[in-house]
Amino acid sequence: MSTTPSLRPMFAFPGWIIEDIAIDWGDLLATVYLRRDGRIQQFKCSHCRTPLGKMRTQERTVLDLPLGTLKVQLQFTAFQGRCSRCGHFETIMPPGLSPNAQATDRLKQHVSHLCRYMPCNKVPEFIPISHHTARRWDKETLLKTLPAPDLDNIRALLVDEKSIGKGHHYLTVVLDADTGETLFLGEGKRKTTLDQFLGRLTAEQKAHIECVGIDRGGSYQASVKEHLPDADIVYDKFHIIANYNEVIDKIRRREWRQAEEEDKPFIKGQRFNLFRNPENMTPQRESSLKELLAMNEDLYQAYTLKDMLKQLWTYTYKGCASKFLDRWIELAKETGIDELKRFAKGLNKAREGLLSYCQHRITSAKIEAFNGVIKRIVYKACGYNDLDYLYLKIRQEGQK
Repeated sequence: MSTTPSLRPMFAFPGWIIEDIAIDWGDLLATVYLRRDGRIQQFKCSHCRTPLGKMRTQERTVLDLPLGTLKVQLQFTAFQGRCSRCGHFETIMPPGLSPNAQATDRLKQHVSHLCRYMPCNKVPEFIPISHHTARRWDKETLLKTLPAPDLDNIRALLVDEKSIGKGHHYLTVVLDADTGETLFLGEGKRKTTLDQFLGRLTAEQKAHIECVGIDRGGSYQASVKEHLPDADIVYDKFHIIANYNEVIDKIRRREWRQAEEEDKPFIKGQRFNLFRNPENMTPQRESSLKELLAMNEDLYQAYTLKDMLKQLWTYTYKGCASKFLDRWIELAKETGIDELKRFAKGLNKAREGLLSYCQHRITSAKIEAFNGVIKRIVYKACGYNDLDYLYLKIRQEGQK
């Protein structure tokens, strides 16, 4: 008895018989010849199960999964018929093939799997197709296999804008704040962009949403108030700290302009030291920063208030957080520094959005991590002109 494994089980298509397998070792090509099982006397309509009248036949050749370096193609006769009852036209093909397919579904799924871990333009090194075809098959497969986002059980949303590519090309991103699932990706960063997502939610879905985390300086607030009037707006703490860092930088630049020439290089080189958290400072950087703060009163006060401001997000009760915020605003005004006074005034206006954090405890941490996913995907693909495809690739990253 031969112990050589047979290739036939790999090409066992129900309703079809393998007539022959021919291998051309020169071209490294295996051709599998299939024919319809003659024991199946009638072709039936997939809609109403009425026997189909055969109209014409066509010889077809399609690609299948390769065997190592050996390319594989299937060759068979496709039958086209028409249902006399419902008028449906149907083409009889081996399972896993659509009427106009150039490849089997399992090959497309294999290509899609490769596209997850390598750029599309590298796929032709393994499969005899163009990178355009690889991209198209990947998109088709993801459309079929990725589950739709669950919009029925959302408690909290995170909304932010992301810049991709050159020319300040912005996208609006919406995530489930609890799971991190990507729910929407839209071009632009205007109210109308977020309207596209919120406007398609049902009344029941909207009623389930308790809060939305946004940047207080963005244009999304109007959309949230229009579509989710009962949801609390939570201003993201990381955006607030980033805004405060900009205030510190304005003070630093003002001090640089007013400094003596010999002091300017020292002040200019301290920009990122002023932004860093103490735990991320090296001893050398820490020593340099202390020297700067000792010689500049305005920067010292601004830096001290920055550490104090972070305590706002440690409170769990709105009343205590509100008292702390009042005290911080008072201290900022007492410094007499114009930049700090303007920032304190803005925080007072944003009071409700800041204090809502005590109840809902959501931040943009997941969306910042998601930003890294976007950069990685866009870099791997050398850019994306198809926003729908980018959305699918991002959702794919969230699947285990």
